[in-house]
Amino acid sequence: MRRAVIFASTVLLLAGCGGNKQAVATQPTVTTAPPRTTTTVPPTLTTASERAACAVLQSKVRDIAAIVSGSVELMTQSLHPAELARRTGETQRNLLLAAGSLDLMRVPPQLDTARRRLVIGLQSFAGDFGRAKAAVARNDMAAAARQLTDPRSLSNVSAATKRLNRLCGT
Repeated sequence: MRRAVIFASTVLLLAGCGGNKQAVATQPTVTTAPPRTTTTVPPTLTTASERAACAVLQSKVRDIAAIVSGSVELMTQSLHPAELARRTGETQRNLLLAAGSLDLMRVPPQLDTARRRLVIGLQSFAGDFGRAKAAVARNDMAAAARQLTDPRSLSNVSAATKRLNRLCGT
């Protein structure tokens, strides 16, 4: 199901925030040049209070991912359109609550743009879910699936979580 893929992508992007995933460096196969060395970029935020803010923000993002994942899981188990519409509305509400919670957080200035972009992405997804709920209520599943395919929202969420990870050194 197409929307399940979009949901899973969103949840995985959110859940990825705060992970210690390192890219595997590949060595060049040409022996005439010395192998490239890769260096890890140190975190931008280095004071104790900045690191604490990163930890809190990343923890909140992981919590949001769990909430959204649970909501989406319930949606995929819906047996009829009325139930799916109700659960789609609940997911929309959860996304709006998550965005509002992130929006109220105080973060170091270096994290503010990434946090704001994540809020915008979540709010945009919430709008998509609202439109999908209306389509499901009309029993128009094709329109509902189209409503939940928003590359701009996904891009905002993805870019924001990557930036947060980079700034926090994870």
